[in-house]
Amino acid sequence: MKLTILLPVTVAAVLAVGGSAAADPPQLTGTVGPGFTIALQDGSGARVTHLAPGTYALTVQDKADIHNFHLSGPGVDVATDIDFVGTQTFTVTFQDGTYTYVCDAHASTMKGSFTVGTATTATTTTQAKPKPAAKKHKPAKHKPKKKKKH
Repeated sequence: MKLTILLPVTVAAVLAVGGSAAADPPQLTGTVGPGFTIALQDGSGARVTHLAPGTYALTVQDKADIHNFHLSGPGVDVATDIDFVGTQTFTVTFQDGTYTYVCDAHASTMKGSFTVGTATTATTTTQAKPKPAAKKHKPAKHKPKKKKKH
């Protein structure tokens, strides 16, 4: 009788421990500052250009009180404050789409982006406008001097 009662309790305990030991979400690291730099790396330290959809743990290392790290895209909008310096952690869930990270105070120069799932980055090709053909410089025609008659 004792064995039959202990077996279900033991199985339940093992299942409870196994269920709580679910895999941690993949880790991403965002950094901003101290200079005019901003980056997003995966757990191996590689620059993020494409991710699978899902939930991620984002740790932001904000190293300057003149910058912030602002990540946005489909269903995600998280940021550190511009005057904040330190480490902040966010849990983000990405879905198919394009995401951007910027320093709001310097968005034109401090920015990056990546795609998630089936989304692809649109490549834009710009061609330089052809320069107008240079006008060829023609040497001036010199008329031979007429000889003076005496």
